[in-house]
Amino acid sequence: MKSNNLLAWGSAQIFFILSVLVAVVFAILSNNIVKDLNLDASALGLLGGVFFVTYAFSQLVLGILLARVPAKYVLGPTALVAAAGTFVFAASHGLAAAVVARGLMGVGLGSTFVGVIYLVGRRYGTSFAFMSSLSQSLANVSAAGLAITSAFLPILVDFRFPFQLLGLLFVASAVLIFLFVNDSPPARTDGPGLSAALSTSVGNRQFWAAVVFYCGTFGTLLAFADLWNIQFQMNIFEHSVQQSAVMNAMIPLGVTVGGLLAGWWAGKVGVLLPSRVSTLIVVACYSALIVAQLPFVLAGAIMFLIGCGFGSSTLGLAVLHQHLPKSAVPLATSLVVTAACIFGGVIQPLISRAITAPHRAGELVALVRSSNPDFGTYQRGLIWLLASVCLALAAAFLFRPAPDKDP
Repeated sequence: MKSNNLLAWGSAQIFFILSVLVAVVFAILSNNIVKDLNLDASALGLLGGVFFVTYAFSQLVLGILLARVPAKYVLGPTALVAAAGTFVFAASHGLAAAVVARGLMGVGLGSTFVGVIYLVGRRYGTSFAFMSSLSQSLANVSAAGLAITSAFLPILVDFRFPFQLLGLLFVASAVLIFLFVNDSPPARTDGPGLSAALSTSVGNRQFWAAVVFYCGTFGTLLAFADLWNIQFQMNIFEHSVQQSAVMNAMIPLGVTVGGLLAGWWAGKVGVLLPSRVSTLIVVACYSALIVAQLPFVLAGAIMFLIGCGFGSSTLGLAVLHQHLPKSAVPLATSLVVTAACIFGGVIQPLISRAITAPHRAGELVALVRSSNPDFGTYQRGLIWLLASVCLALAAAFLFRPAPDKDP
């Protein structure tokens, strides 16, 4: 039975890891994509936006389907759709084909995270916190490894071959899913259908606490690690591409370590204390970054600690498994993850607006005197991230023990 669980989870986990690598490859090769497809910055933004919108909405729909359709018939076909998207993208020679390709990728990859979380919940219910953290950690360490390697070795040059290779790997993952994932939908003993699952979820206070916690952790992580940290390192602190890549890679590495520790700790004492301590660490780290300009090595250590704190994000999903009936968990998980993706997308332009707005006297009281006039700009951007994590910390204090555990 354990080997069957490992094969099923492993098949879905490979699909999830590949979805993260797609995002990394796209980011690393964005300049090559712009050049080869004769795009401008706005067109590149359109490609990112199309992927984000289709990913968010398909994630919600596919999460609902997981509670009603055998998992392999959701994950397998979407892996093939993702493969089609990468192949079309690799063969594209203009904006129109690239937009279609990115849309296909968004639809196909929308099932990856909710799918692996669903299988973990079905097959590792008693170890959900640890296994969900392990799933996220493996994906993050893969992303960090690729980012660090590409910073020093020219393994990613032309964008077409990497996407062709990813397409083949998506096909292989689909085969594994069809072979080893045999989970049927749970018996609907807790509610008659979608409306009941939705009503049960939104009527539960712990669901809303999980929404705020996951948005403030995972959503903030998306906004920071996927965009603004690299921009800050290069444009404000004038670090090289290699230095910025290493600095940013500290975050997913921290997520890997912190996620495993938070999952293990939650398995011992429940989610309350780990979630509170982890988010408090992130609040302290962002506060330190706002207060003073730190040496490169110390700043890298802070980034690692921020990642460790963000590794606790999956504890918000563990709360759903503890406080909601099984029939409502897939929908609730999809809603929470979709909300976090939207939250991360909203925070990004707010940071952009904060750092590009003209600075007026008295607009921001400088916390330290700095020789770098751009540090105030960095402070204004980071305040949004600090505020987001403070919301997550507040939500962590609203979490309650699982009903079958003593407080």
